[in-house]
Amino acid sequence: MFVIPASLEAPQAQPGYRNALGVSRGKHYASDTQAAIRRADFERYKEQIRPIEDRLIWMYDNPELRANSVQSARDAVAHSFRQSGEALRERMAGQGLNLSAPQQAAITRRQGLAQGLADVNAANRANRSFDDRNTRIMTGGGQRYGLGGGAQ
Repeated sequence: MFVIPASLEAPQAQPGYRNALGVSRGKHYASDTQAAIRRADFERYKEQIRPIEDRLIWMYDNPELRANSVQSARDAVAHSFRQSGEALRERMAGQGLNLSAPQQAAITRRQGLAQGLADVNAANRANRSFDDRNTRIMTGGGQRYGLGGGAQ
């Protein structure tokens, strides 16, 4: 037979004794304490973890964020081609070159084609980057199961 040492019985002897969770000793002490621990854990979850989950859920595959990232990539391509076109015109003017109308049309066509390809490539890369980010959100950012994350 197991005998409870007197040092462990002392708290029970005090009237109104409660543990750190506010549970008093009684018939259902263990289950009441476990329930209090679960309630405290759930309150901590609601205050600290749930807001982060809500933010990640909002970020995951948000069509507005995806459209903004694609548009930002396309704007960068358009800006780059505008600057390169201006630089080409300044360089030719600095060298005293005057292109004929067919030559200017050929350059414009080539630049338009190059800009169109770069625009599509930038949009595709932005979409792939967004998909990779979504994968990292869903996998916790780790390289578990070969699903991304970590240094690239």
